[in-house]
Amino acid sequence: MATFAIPNRPFATEPITGMMTPDGIFEVALGQQSINAHVQSSSGSAVNVQVYVESVSDPGIVINPVTHFIASASPNVPHLFTWQADFTAASPGKHLISFIVETPGGGHQRIIKKIFVTKMAYDPVSGGYTISCPEGVMGVIFKEMYGPKNPLCCRTEKEDCTDGVCQPRRALRAALNTTAALAAADNNQKNLLHYLARGFNGHEKDFRFCAPQVLVSEVETLVVPTPPFSGQYGDLPFQDPWWKVLFAIIAVLLLIAAAIAEAVDGTGSITVGAGGTHDLPSGTGGSCCTPTASGGGTSYVAAGLTAAAAAMFVVAGASDARDPYRKGQDNTRPDDPSEITIAEGLKMKFNPIDPVIPGTAFKVGLDYKYVRKTNVKTYTYEASEVNANVHLLDHYEINAPDVVRAYQRELFVVEAKFFDADKKLFRGSQLFVQCYLIGPEGQLRKFPLQDNGLQADATSSDGTYTGAIRFSTKDKGLWKYFVLAQDVNTADPNLEPEAAAQIIGGMIMTDQLSITFSGGVCPLVPDGDVNVIG
Repeated sequence: MATFAIPNRPFATEPITGMMTPDGIFEVALGQQSINAHVQSSSGSAVNVQVYVESVSDPGIVINPVTHFIASASPNVPHLFTWQADFTAASPGKHLISFIVETPGGGHQRIIKKIFVTKMAYDPVSGGYTISCPEGVMGVIFKEMYGPKNPLCCRTEKEDCTDGVCQPRRALRAALNTTAALAAADNNQKNLLHYLARGFNGHEKDFRFCAPQVLVSEVETLVVPTPPFSGQYGDLPFQDPWWKVLFAIIAVLLLIAAAIAEAVDGTGSITVGAGGTHDLPSGTGGSCCTPTASGGGTSYVAAGLTAAAAAMFVVAGASDARDPYRKGQDNTRPDDPSEITIAEGLKMKFNPIDPVIPGTAFKVGLDYKYVRKTNVKTYTYEASEVNANVHLLDHYEINAPDVVRAYQRELFVVEAKFFDADKKLFRGSQLFVQCYLIGPEGQLRKFPLQDNGLQADATSSDGTYTGAIRFSTKDKGLWKYFVLAQDVNTADPNLEPEAAAQIIGGMIMTDQLSITFSGGVCPLVPDGDVNVIG
């Protein structure tokens, strides 16, 4: 009998852009999001296999029951499945999901996997945000952001735009579920969480992307551990990622929400205080480029990629190898082992060095000051360092037809190969790959690419990720497509927390949008286009 496994931790994809969240962590503020898991036979083969979710340890997580099928399950071939779930009432923490794999003849296997759930909240006193997990609460205040000199946005606050640059607010009111939610957002415009679960109600064809803020410049964070700890070191979030991963989640979600808020009423700022947004410092010889998109589905892709670039910038600057909080703890051993650490603060200043190009080893400078507050005294540590992105891709190749005849029911088949820094192919469950299609009227469609040897994919585990979609005769016209690849957290669950924390997933690998520092625009470059003949 075949034996099945889920090789990697199930991961989250958020509903607005459809991309994986940093490290695949689920966030309560998003409400609806997708649970994604690779299922594979670790020994033996089977046909007509059924896979479904049996239960979840947190009753606040409500999963839409769906049974998926594997026509032919060969050993060590991963199959990606997705379930929709509502996390609105979830508790932050480490939760368990029970998956059932049934094979013909009545045999079934239970696979239990853990997921991580955080909970973001707005702090009206500080104007910042908090994010909670069992090991503590992290508060974040964005002091300054890097942004283009001219974001090419209509900045008429709450009035409709008439110059065609921005999406008028009138047409985007449908993006807010209720009049009450809109009023709440108007009265508390700094709370961008309104534009996540409550402020997004599906794809808007007329949504025009605007990014006045692109990369994090200066930020202050404060971790209040639960419970306060004695000794030199505190627990890591979920006993797995660094604290900076939680910060990356906040940055990604707020930048996506800010793009929607900017289009709705011009309130898409995530900074507080007098810092605001600025270009690169004078004397650096550079100027932040301006991300642009033509509207509709293109805008959602641009929003996701811009936020993903910001996450990569933060994670690279703060280093995958060791977190600034951990480095601060390394250098502030309490004088007395009995002292209790009650809070840890961190001020960070990120300094761009290289253009932020996904898949490359771009460098980021970081100046930081760590503060440990115990029940006895305060300790500090300051440092400056330069770190590089380690989520690398040498190149990737896309193969897809230029023309599809919808009236003949032709499939649009996309094949993609991704080569790591050593020019070796990524395979199977090592990547999460999706194709985004943008139609001539702003339509947005997406579908996954898999390396499982089923349907359009010719051979399993050969490094060719394949997916397909069928157009209708109503879809005629020129469609652009983007093939986005993100890496997956492959940490062994038996690793020690310090080792597991150095493996981070959810980072974008493909370079359809890069943040450069030579002015002009940051072009959104599709991987190709297809002419659909109706």
